Amino acid sequence: MKKLLLLLCAAALFSGVLTANGKNESASSAGERSLVIWEELWANSSVSVTTLDDTPLYKELQRRLDIDVTWIHPPQGQTDENFNLMIASNELPDIIYRPWLGGYPGGPEKAISDGVIIRHNDVLEKFAPNYTAYLKSNPVAAKQVKTDSGTMYGFNFFRGGPELMVFFGPQLRKDWLDELGLSVPETMGDWERVLTAFKESGKCDSPLGFMKMNQDRSISSPQDQGAFIQPFHTSWDFYVNDGGKVQFGPLDPQFKDFLTLFKSWYDKGLVDPEFISCERKAFDAKILNGDLGAWVSYTGSGIGAYLDAKRGSGESFDIVAAPYPVLKKGDKPFNGQLDTAGREEAMAITTQCDKVELACEWLDYGYSPEGIILNNFGIEGESFTWVDNYPGFEGQRWPQFTDLMMKNSDGKTLSQMGGLYTRSFYNGPTVQQREYIFQYANRPAQRDAIQIWANTGADKHLLPPITSTPEESEDLATIMAEIKTYREEMVIKFLTGQEPLSNFGAFQDRLRKMGIDRVIEIKQAGLDRFNAR
Repeated sequence: MKKLLLLLCAAALFSGVLTANGKNESASSAGERSLVIWEELWANSSVSVTTLDDTPLYKELQRRLDIDVTWIHPPQGQTDENFNLMIASNELPDIIYRPWLGGYPGGPEKAISDGVIIRHNDVLEKFAPNYTAYLKSNPVAAKQVKTDSGTMYGFNFFRGGPELMVFFGPQLRKDWLDELGLSVPETMGDWERVLTAFKESGKCDSPLGFMKMNQDRSISSPQDQGAFIQPFHTSWDFYVNDGGKVQFGPLDPQFKDFLTLFKSWYDKGLVDPEFISCERKAFDAKILNGDLGAWVSYTGSGIGAYLDAKRGSGESFDIVAAPYPVLKKGDKPFNGQLDTAGREEAMAITTQCDKVELACEWLDYGYSPEGIILNNFGIEGESFTWVDNYPGFEGQRWPQFTDLMMKNSDGKTLSQMGGLYTRSFYNGPTVQQREYIFQYANRPAQRDAIQIWANTGADKHLLPPITSTPEESEDLATIMAEIKTYREEMVIKFLTGQEPLSNFGAFQDRLRKMGIDRVIEIKQAGLDRFNAR
């Protein structure tokens, strides 16, 4: 293990891709109850610490279990490069935290066959009673964290209830709607009227804004299929049609209908012209400065963060969630954002770990009743207390965050404090609890948003976490790398008028020549195998 840290530290001298906690590694790894874990440091934790070892959460966990952990953290923005360097070195820590379906070429089965991580089935049964019990009592989640062959590849992150699976959708300036006598839009026609009113009233020049196109869920992400694409019963990416078959949205004729309407909004000045390149900080600034009246974002880092930023400013500023739009009033939105109960992120034990039972002991604690409370709420009497009068849930025993978390005297946000005391604010080896989200998203506007955005057909039309065989994965990587770039370039050109929509057929023809039909075949095979699990 000492060789690992020396190798990575040497690489860091040249590439700047590593931070570590500065411990004497030989002393740390020499003891019998010690582990080394590689994981990206969450942004909201990095505001306060350079290693998870310095957080109250992991200090408390070490006190409870008497297991000393040395953390290896790649700097933000260089996670993939550092991971690839580590794999190429063939010098591995005891545990790696990674989204294994999308974060390892070929997925978890390939990581196992490559000798990177172990097959976890036997060790889970033998050494992880809490994790095993959770899977047995939650078969849907268990199905989502296995491969097609039934292989378990780590200790996964789970969302413990439906309230935790919806957290993203359309939002508007409620104060502007009220001032102009407008209702929350439902149909695409409603949206055009609202956006036009925002513009013509002088509220802002281009009222509908997005983040950088290849990052923004509202346009491009396959996870929520695009808030303004889904009304046309299609998607930016792959989806499942009403017949249970995998489709690729840009091959649908109705994808052109989306492009036609959205281009008309762009030409009328209803869409921020910087939507192609607008980064997160600039996007947030546009909202807070009143340059946008409508956007698509999160309950916490969207609605909550923006209202927090405007608290005490004396300005009129309010936000309301809108349902995912439809073409015809009364219809149910075709798709929307919906997370899975079982997530692909998992702490996986590597083949070079010589303390597998100890690793399981440390990881399995996160799924015990005590470990779940610790990972969701932190330390009793410090970050939370038990109450039975939490608003809206009176009579229930409730872990309520203290003022340290909610009204931090150092000016840290709840998210930043959550990065020190919990894993529920991001993800990790535990089960996220609903009591967390009702405090994180504690405003009526946020709670309403969760209910509003949940009313979609996402459960039928989103692809589940399917896996591919190594051979399929190779074809996917080769074909989709080119298709993704081409799709993004052409959609931008269509929307901005650089390419006439009369060439849409030629665009589809080229997608087929590039091999998209083979990709659909692979995705369908993966879906069929998933359904047969």
